[in-house]
Amino acid sequence: MARQLHFLGLAIALFAGISSVAPLAEAYDPLDPTGNITIKWDIMQWTSDGYVVSTLLYYYTANSPYLLHTFSSAEPSNVNTWFLLAVTWNVTCTYSQFVAQRAPTCCVSLSSFYNDTIVNWPKCSCGCQNNITRPGSCVEGNSPYLASVVNEPGKSSMAPLVQCTPHMCPIRVHWHVKLNYREYWRVKITVTNWNYRMNYSQWNLVVQHPNFDKVTTIFSFNYKSLNPYGVINDTGMLWGIKHYNDLLMVAGADGNVQSELLFRKDPSSFTFEKGWAFPRRIYFNGGLGSDAVLMASYVVTIEGSADV
Repeated sequence: MARQLHFLGLAIALFAGISSVAPLAEAYDPLDPTGNITIKWDIMQWTSDGYVVSTLLYYYTANSPYLLHTFSSAEPSNVNTWFLLAVTWNVTCTYSQFVAQRAPTCCVSLSSFYNDTIVNWPKCSCGCQNNITRPGSCVEGNSPYLASVVNEPGKSSMAPLVQCTPHMCPIRVHWHVKLNYREYWRVKITVTNWNYRMNYSQWNLVVQHPNFDKVTTIFSFNYKSLNPYGVINDTGMLWGIKHYNDLLMVAGADGNVQSELLFRKDPSSFTFEKGWAFPRRIYFNGGLGSDAVLMASYVVTIEGSADV
């Protein structure tokens, strides 16, 4: 019995690992925001070096199941003895970030050299200031009592304390169209931490823009093209350089990292009109901060007086 409980514990740990990772995935379908993928995980038999598992993947759309895949495999382990046992789990994974996490992980602001306007994220995007129901949830950046509030006795150092802003997001990603050359154009990206109690080690940023297929130089950040489909190269991952800017410090004078990106123009597609120079999507540490629908609303403000 002790051995059976030991093996069952190993299996439960495996299930916990799967279920803890799956909700972080983002593949939102606006026509089916409550859909999910259900994984049926059956351990059919324990063997001398692991176990045999049968797995069924169901894609539920509009509450109707569709069988995606079925397979069996053997998973090695450190088990020296074996016994017969049938164990079944159903793992349900939401593929909508708006179901898994209602608030975005960051806010995005936009600006350009051809317009003085800085377009910010909508009010209350990550929460609303309310000192009545949530006293002490934010603090003014210029408050003379800032240090005492951040280090207030009895407060957990992990409890978020963000700077008071209209959007109340802990991270801001700013995309600035900086310069226009004959054959190139340049963008400056600034990531700012507005959380006074949390820094971000080994942070990463994923940006989608159609001109990433012709990016030539990345200053101060590491870069890797994300090209899973082979023919579409419009997404790049950015992250900090080790021992230089891979640690995004808490809010304050050092709470930001910056880089500039140089793109070669493609004459067949390049334009500053209709917001083409702005990113389509931005993710910070895997969480969505903006998408094309939200970007389009920003473009209306910027393009209104743009002279390009």
